[in-house]
Amino acid sequence: MAKDFISRGDLRLIPLAELRLSPLNSRQEIAAEEVEAMAESLAVAGLLQNLIGHLTPEGIEIVGGGTRLRALQRLAAEGWSRHADLIPIDPVPVKVTADLQEAVAWAGTENSARSALHPADEVRAYAAMRERGASLSRIARSFARSEAHVERRLKLADLPAEALAALRANEISLEMAKALTLAPSGERCLEVLTSVRGRDVRPEQVRRELTPGTVPSTDRRAVFVGLEAYLAAGGTSQRDLFADRTLLEDEALLDRLFAEKGAAEAERIRAEEGWEWATWVPEEYVSWTVTQKLVRLYARPGKLSDGEEAELAALEEREAEDALDEAGRARLAELEARREGGFTDAQRASAGIFVYCSSRDGLSVERAYQQPRAVPRGAPEAAPDLPQSLIEDLHRIRLGALQARLMDQSELMLDLLAFSLGGGLRPWARPLAISPTDQPIAPEKGEGTSYPPRLAARLDPNTSLGPDGTPAEFEAFRAQGKKHRNQILTEALARTFCTGSSGLSAALARQLGVEVRRIWTPTAQGFLGRCSASYLDRLWNELVPAPEVDPAHQSFQKLKKGEKAKRLEALFADPATREALGLSREDCAKIDAWVPAELGWPEGEGSDGR
Repeated sequence: MAKDFISRGDLRLIPLAELRLSPLNSRQEIAAEEVEAMAESLAVAGLLQNLIGHLTPEGIEIVGGGTRLRALQRLAAEGWSRHADLIPIDPVPVKVTADLQEAVAWAGTENSARSALHPADEVRAYAAMRERGASLSRIARSFARSEAHVERRLKLADLPAEALAALRANEISLEMAKALTLAPSGERCLEVLTSVRGRDVRPEQVRRELTPGTVPSTDRRAVFVGLEAYLAAGGTSQRDLFADRTLLEDEALLDRLFAEKGAAEAERIRAEEGWEWATWVPEEYVSWTVTQKLVRLYARPGKLSDGEEAELAALEEREAEDALDEAGRARLAELEARREGGFTDAQRASAGIFVYCSSRDGLSVERAYQQPRAVPRGAPEAAPDLPQSLIEDLHRIRLGALQARLMDQSELMLDLLAFSLGGGLRPWARPLAISPTDQPIAPEKGEGTSYPPRLAARLDPNTSLGPDGTPAEFEAFRAQGKKHRNQILTEALARTFCTGSSGLSAALARQLGVEVRRIWTPTAQGFLGRCSASYLDRLWNELVPAPEVDPAHQSFQKLKKGEKAKRLEALFADPATREALGLSREDCAKIDAWVPAELGWPEGEGSDGR
């Protein structure tokens, strides 16, 4: 085969007999089962990705696609007779280069940088195997995918052909195709497809449009009632495979079941605790408009004798050492309950509670409220014992007395500060009126960025509200010790640090030896693919020192922008790519330390700039 017609990256049809595995191929040893699975996949779905080859004096050597080559050779050895309608895949499409350095780079990056199948092609391949009777598990093994992934792709295979064609032509996104699977019919699917094709429409909008009046199984009402109870009552549902949830289609039935179960639970709690009345509230919380005309009752604090306090302290110490028997634990619970106090029988007999269901806590109870005493018609309303203004003054004085005492309690105040900042409390439950503001550090595209778990845990916007800040929770927090408290304070305050304009951040970064590359790596998706092609050219020339006539530089400049981004990603992440380019240890160190200028630290006004 003449070399002169092979330019860089030409796609050619090469007879299978002329292909052989290259020593550069990264997968020299392949399990027989893997080759068999690939052969079955090729026999059913065909060759969906070309091979990658290097032209040598001996012929074409495959540097990328070794498993596919072996599978094709197996099918050829069988005489292409595995299935009656199997069309021989010979000659084979191969992307060929005569550039040795490029072939080496391809061999090193084939596994990590290989472009994935287009979702539409993947869907059609799975569907073809299903039509031949292949089971879900067989398809999953053939493509080295999970069964859940294959099941979702087969759901897409049930879309109308026009919808799959739109996906293949990139007229709709994969997320949009997933949303279209919720259409009740093919006609409705095509109707929505026509309205969204080529337009900037969010898939969630389409989901809502295709499932009007449905309630997700994650809704607090559905969780409280239970999916089994809803279905047993005659409710219908639809499974949203891609959102991993079920959609309940009869909201009126769900609301009725929700109200019935809520009322029954309210009555159960009333009877068990001895309240005069209990009211079920269908909302997620008890609004002040419900309770504003009622009298709020509070539990009576308990009191222990000096001897009982000493006994309780001893039991708590033994409990911390895990040295209590069953009788000791029972006595501990009894003393704790007596010290905590509670509502009296008289209060329960004349007051009531509100029962509701929240998304966070499920079934919840708000205790306790009493109806105001009735005044006979025409009788003058008795003046309150204390006017509201006096009550508020007394509350201020009470708070001032506590603050005066706290001013001498440095350790306790540090505990309260740490508990407020790092305890995950509800905002209104914090004992100190301090509102830390976590600074935004989550990039829009986080690929390539990996924060430490302690920092990343606070980046989830769906993090639910924390505990209520009860005395027991505070004591449990204090029991973890000063080291835990100081660590909580350090982490909580660190999350509030902002760049500012004084140059302090730059000075601290130098003092602490901050290295951005410890948590960030340039990737195609997160950074490189978002830069201009000329920027990528300059970056390659900066990191891969060589004369401009060097083939490595010339070949890089001819790449498309997306290929340049992937090539640079491999340069940053793959030692084999660096080795293939003959980079020195100093060159590699420069690559490992490189960051864009925008990741430098702002000095700010008044800084010495050092």
